[in-house]
Amino acid sequence: MTRAAQLQRNITLLRLIKVFGMAMLTIPIIVIYYRHHGLTMQDVMWLQAIFGATMIAIEIPSGYFSDVLGRRRTMIIGVSLTVTGWAFYAVAGSFSGFLMAELLLGMGLAFVSGTDSAMLYDTLSELGQSQTAIYQEGRLLAMGNFSEAGAAVAGGLLASVSMHLPFVVQAVIMLPMIPLAWMLTEPAEHRNEGRQVGWRDIYDTVAHVVITDYRLRWMLLTASLLGASTLTVLWMYQPYWILIGVPVGWLGSIWAAGNVLVGVASLRAGFVAKRLGEKRTIGVLITLAAASMLVIGLWPMIWVLPMFAAFYLIRGIANPIFTSRINKRVDASRRATVLSVRQLGVRLVFVGLAPLIGALGDAEGLPTAYIASAAIFGIPALATFVVWVRAVRNHPG
Repeated sequence: MTRAAQLQRNITLLRLIKVFGMAMLTIPIIVIYYRHHGLTMQDVMWLQAIFGATMIAIEIPSGYFSDVLGRRRTMIIGVSLTVTGWAFYAVAGSFSGFLMAELLLGMGLAFVSGTDSAMLYDTLSELGQSQTAIYQEGRLLAMGNFSEAGAAVAGGLLASVSMHLPFVVQAVIMLPMIPLAWMLTEPAEHRNEGRQVGWRDIYDTVAHVVITDYRLRWMLLTASLLGASTLTVLWMYQPYWILIGVPVGWLGSIWAAGNVLVGVASLRAGFVAKRLGEKRTIGVLITLAAASMLVIGLWPMIWVLPMFAAFYLIRGIANPIFTSRINKRVDASRRATVLSVRQLGVRLVFVGLAPLIGALGDAEGLPTAYIASAAIFGIPALATFVVWVRAVRNHPG
């Protein structure tokens, strides 16, 4: 097989890894499953916050590992940890068991996140196809979300037999990711011979993002706030839907429809960004997120269910835009590290705010938590967005 054919195969392999990795049979019922085992809403948010904290600890070192020691090795480690995490979930039945599974999954996702997008861009660059990056990133995300949609329906059916069954099957269907990762070909684009590796190099890369590159800093802050907002409300979907009278049997189908919407939006992200402009598109998405949270909180009735479509649209459109902008702006030898900084920002915001919002939901009700989320996320996101737009205007290049 020629080098070009091996690199072209990377695109297919990354899509397949995304398909298996996002075939989430358990997600449509996981909060209900937690509650069935005696966890409160605050416990749920703490689990996800600890998951996020794990990613915070691993995110940048794993991205740096990818940049220095290779995309392929990092992907193999990440998918292996993910498979092990779901194996732990298959036998867990308490907060401590769920915690161990989340720790492993957090480490696994940290190694994969950023590395898959960096590997895709490096592969396209070596093939001379980097101009298609935003479309290819959209297709990658779309494949994953279409997979999650199908898995949501299957997970709902499995849960009707046994609430535990989706977790057992989940562990099994993750296994193919390991041989798929082994089949990847290392792209040459990111290699930087003679580079002095170590914590100082990590510090220099992060300092460039946080201190030196003014435009990149404010873009990443905006991306972090918008990403954390959709992640936080995601963990309140299921109990809110039950609150407004959605039958439990519908949860899988609604989740599936939402992920189909993410997939379609991802495929059209490049088109939308071209028509509206990337920055204007992000401004519209921030406003849409805040307005949707406010409406959902103010009127907790069945007719607001379509408002949740906004969060799926935001996920589908924003991720390819932010990823593409980072890939274009950052040198290949540091690309995965900076993509990891973006994920780190999302998790830091989530860890800092999600348990508080979960506690508010327990004490005052989920509608109040949604209203609070609109202000807590919406105002800072709009502020950082305005600064980012001004930074682009005042600091060209």
